[in-house]
Amino acid sequence: MTRLIYFRLFVLICIITNTSPDCFARNPLFEHAKSDTVKIFNIKDYGAVGNGKTIDTESINKAISACSDRGGGTVLVPEGKFVTGTVLLKSNVTLHLERNSILLGTDDISQYKYYNIRKNNSERPLHLPLHNNSVWSRALVLLDQVRNVTITGSGRIDGNTIVDKQGEEGWRGPHGILIGESQNIEISGITISRSGNYNILGADIEEVELTNLFISEGSDGIHIREGKNIRIENCKIFTSDDAIAGGYWENMLITGCIINSSCNGIRLILPATNLEIMDCEIFGPGIFGHRRGSLNNPLVTNSLTGIIMQPGAWGLGPGSLDKIFIHDVRIRDMQTALTIVLNEGNHAGSIDIENITATGIYRNACSVEAWAEGSKFENIKIKNVSVTYHVDDEQVLGTTGFFRPRTESRALPYWGFYARNVDNIVFENVTFDYLGNKEIRPAMGFEKVNEVILDDVKYRTVSGIDPLKHSQNTTIKKYSLKPIN
Repeated sequence: MTRLIYFRLFVLICIITNTSPDCFARNPLFEHAKSDTVKIFNIKDYGAVGNGKTIDTESINKAISACSDRGGGTVLVPEGKFVTGTVLLKSNVTLHLERNSILLGTDDISQYKYYNIRKNNSERPLHLPLHNNSVWSRALVLLDQVRNVTITGSGRIDGNTIVDKQGEEGWRGPHGILIGESQNIEISGITISRSGNYNILGADIEEVELTNLFISEGSDGIHIREGKNIRIENCKIFTSDDAIAGGYWENMLITGCIINSSCNGIRLILPATNLEIMDCEIFGPGIFGHRRGSLNNPLVTNSLTGIIMQPGAWGLGPGSLDKIFIHDVRIRDMQTALTIVLNEGNHAGSIDIENITATGIYRNACSVEAWAEGSKFENIKIKNVSVTYHVDDEQVLGTTGFFRPRTESRALPYWGFYARNVDNIVFENVTFDYLGNKEIRPAMGFEKVNEVILDDVKYRTVSGIDPLKHSQNTTIKKYSLKPIN
């Protein structure tokens, strides 16, 4: 059965990446490029060979410089396999990858340039590595303080899984695409694969659209540390590490994405405001294994959390979660569906979660938790949500105590939902169900919750166990809790 599932997933990838031959001919950029007003700079005219052996770094960057010197235009990567180090994009340049064109990362690590990470703002620390950053921030395609740059077409940027023994964790190599301190960026249509580290890394970016991308392997899929007015749409992401991650997001939309990860689906590690996640499918197990296993089994494919928000998880990240809207999302075969945790210096305003279906959740309850002194959730609304669990782990089933979460979710003494330090939380038309007959814990737990409204909440009964447990300083304002027969 497992082999059949994996076979179907790989078939899905093949179908997704097999673009029809007439796609390029219909591409608006190509139609526009045929006019005399658009300047086209074919990298082969500048000496690029594209035979899969010759290193074409210098020729590709000559074409980009020529395009920039003429005021901008389109740099064309034709069919072929162009081995290269860092492709250094400049303002007002479109990099267009034709069908069957590949930018393939060279294994000559000296061919890669790096993004100079500027000093972190102590009020909004990005926690990017200032020490040894000339190694960590190398990239195959680099956008450093540029504007009005487009990467488009139907070709591929292939990081070639370059391992750097001097890199992070003793193996991480160059990122696929790194966008630093840049504005008005569009990346669409292409495939990004096998990056040495993150496939796309953004640091301090604005007005960025990432659409219709296919991202596979590498580490994180899309990782943005400080981004404003960002749109991630219709992307298919199959990664070993977090599929979409980062923080200090302002006006971010993630929509229409298919996400598969051997870690977390969407992971927030710093605050965010005006964040909307909609119409996405997040599922496990991962196709590409994560390196958190044992010596005998180094690659692990089990998926952790569908959506996890934990500002300050990797170091202090002052600020708030506010105006968060998560809706019309399907999650399946993960350890847990949703975890939101506040740390020191963090608080949360409004969080709305609607029209969520989660199935095959095999370990931990959903939770919203604030443990740090002064941190609290204000208003949480959970509406039209259904979560189905199937927990077989005897150790998880026997959980009676618990601790403050670290960087991942963990087992709780409740099987459905847990909330801590919340002013107001509303459940409306919510179902918590489980498969099997091993469950021995209450369905829900509330601690230091000022007001709870349970409006048409359905739950699977556990014989001899009350469905709800709460502390004395929790008020259940409305109690409409119905057992599932």
